[in-house]
Amino acid sequence: MLITFRSDVAGDVLMMSEQARTVLQAAGREYETVPEMGVFTVAQLEEAIGHLERAISEDPGSAPDHQFDDKDRDEEDNEVAVHPISENVSLRRRAYPLLDMMRQAKAAGKDVVWEKGSAW
Repeated sequence: MLITFRSDVAGDVLMMSEQARTVLQAAGREYETVPEMGVFTVAQLEEAIGHLERAISEDPGSAPDHQFDDKDRDEEDNEVAVHPISENVSLRRRAYPLLDMMRQAKAAGKDVVWEKGSAW
């Protein structure tokens, strides 16, 4: 199921429900399944942003991309090519669009909401 995150300050952020649940848990929302609808109020955004930033910094797979330059060069030299669809998506990459939306919403005094279903 598709989850659409919305705020008046940014474009929609779309995630599949399992990935959205992981990001929401990192932001401090402990859900077994993602609720049909939800909200981070302006008052809740600072804490959620802090939780998400902390989770990213503690995730070993979320190291900044430039730290993998040597690994990438070695793979190119050995002609080992991994299809991008097979690569693991780090929490940093997965959460960044929502984290950016949350930061913008906090600065503008707007809520961030989500709902299940199609974005169209």
